[in-house]
Amino acid sequence: MPQASYAYAMGRISVMTIKMLDAVKLRRIAEAATEREALTMLLETGYGGNLSGSNTYNKEIDYIIRDQLTQSRADVWEITPDPERTKLFLLEVDTHNIKAFLKARLLGIEVPDILRYGGVFNLDMLKECVKTKNYEQLPDIYKKAMNEVEQDLLREVDPLSFSAKIDCAMFRYVKSELDKLHDHSFVRDYFSLMADFQNARSLIRARFLHWDVDKIRPQLLACGEIDERFFLEAVDTPLEQLSGKLNRGSNGRLIAETIDDYNSKGQLPVFKQKMETALMEIVKRASYNPFGLGPIVGYLLGRNAEAKALRVIFNAKRSGVEVNLPELYQ
Repeated sequence: MPQASYAYAMGRISVMTIKMLDAVKLRRIAEAATEREALTMLLETGYGGNLSGSNTYNKEIDYIIRDQLTQSRADVWEITPDPERTKLFLLEVDTHNIKAFLKARLLGIEVPDILRYGGVFNLDMLKECVKTKNYEQLPDIYKKAMNEVEQDLLREVDPLSFSAKIDCAMFRYVKSELDKLHDHSFVRDYFSLMADFQNARSLIRARFLHWDVDKIRPQLLACGEIDERFFLEAVDTPLEQLSGKLNRGSNGRLIAETIDDYNSKGQLPVFKQKMETALMEIVKRASYNPFGLGPIVGYLLGRNAEAKALRVIFNAKRSGVEVNLPELYQ
């Protein structure tokens, strides 16, 4: 059961944050001479408490990272005084799992060992929904989206299409829940900015693939501050005029700057990099309030960023290439 007190939550968060890996610790692990040495250093930080000696070395790395993320989500569920808003930051876990179950069913295989734990919806329930193609137990927005996905699959198996519909369902659900709560906090700002960034990236990709308006429309996420029509109108806008077209509202300047950055570098990952930095800044500002949700969300997202950095480190070690840590830790 969630605790009623932000004071209690802040006390727990303060203790848990001490155990996180900062840039100095991550760089030290990255500078280890071998992969085995890097793993030893990671285990010394407290990671891997449930590590089984019977696992292969490659599985151990991913297992201990996923185990820590699962524990972090469980801690957040336990201490949050505001589960209705907190759950919105955990919906990505369910989105990932729905896609995993659906892809496994289509391929006729067991679900790979990539499921995530600690989401909003019961994992066994999600598995049964996808297996039986019966989504009555899901919220209406998800139920409608998944029924549409199943109808689409009768005509064509298009992973990009059903993945986009599941993503869109998540953002529509977020918007619906925030509207119910009459929320105008950093939580809405967070998802609004994420949606605008994702839509801008989808627009760039659509232009590269020569998609028309009808093809890109289902890819656009609700919840953003920049109206969908501006993205649709921008499909035929010259690239050098694109930033001006989308420079609207409080998110517009950052989106425009990112588009200009893309125009000069030609690298699509710049959208994800800029988005992650901007989202963390929103949460960082909210974290200054000790009697709000900011510190709790900050801890959760910090653990996610930490996991991403660790995967970068160990993938580089395994491949024998130089480690290039995410911008957040440079």
